[in-house]
Amino acid sequence: MNGDRKFFYEGKMSEITDHAASLIIAVACSAIADHGFFSMVLAGGNSPRILYNKLAEGVSTEILEHYGLEVPGKNQGCKQTISLPPNTWLFQGDERCVPLNHPDSNYRMVRESLLQYSGIADDHIFRMAAEEADTDSSARSYEAAIRTFFATEGSLLREGYPLFDLILLGLGEDGHTASLFSDNAESLQEPTRWVMAVHAPQAKPPGMRLTLTLPVINHARNVLFFTTGHEKCELAKKIFLKEEKCLPASLVRPNNGRLYWFAAHE
Repeated sequence: MNGDRKFFYEGKMSEITDHAASLIIAVACSAIADHGFFSMVLAGGNSPRILYNKLAEGVSTEILEHYGLEVPGKNQGCKQTISLPPNTWLFQGDERCVPLNHPDSNYRMVRESLLQYSGIADDHIFRMAAEEADTDSSARSYEAAIRTFFATEGSLLREGYPLFDLILLGLGEDGHTASLFSDNAESLQEPTRWVMAVHAPQAKPPGMRLTLTLPVINHARNVLFFTTGHEKCELAKKIFLKEEKCLPASLVRPNNGRLYWFAAHE
């Protein structure tokens, strides 16, 4: 299923993971060719772990060609494995307010599944310092870091928001995405801030979190949902078909970017 700038893919876990990883790497290489770096926002939770493993491993040119994806500067028909380019910059899209080594830490999951295998430099990831006591201050500091990065890298802003090359999102069974929940109207209606501290009593686990806001997500060049499991796949399809219009994930509508849904059956 697809529209002009909306795409929906579903299938077996291995196929969907290969396809999503191939698309991300193709977008990364295209961004490098266009403006010299690739900026990607990472999703938390458990679903993207398998995708991060695949990104760290890399994808073959055969898989890229299978999905009709091209990598600038690579000769078609030349068999090789392509990974995320060195000038990739990674950002967290949300984080639970727990210690760094806590089992629920999104950063810990990213470090274990992607960072230690990808070859991306340690200083190329912007981490949310959600373990600090003053969460509002942590949100402001993270927003300031993003602003500094985009100002340094050529002022890639549109309407006052950063132009991330790709934002990866997950989908909760309740329709939340990042740490944007239905029962937190303030975060869903935030018009100016890029990052917020939110109280999420219904989340798993409940507690404080940091999250990017909807305007930031909707200004990205590409937004990619990656979700697994039958129930989430069905919910993803309803959101894509606009049968569900009020859930946080249904409010992700890129202004000028492309929206991809990858739904893997477990």
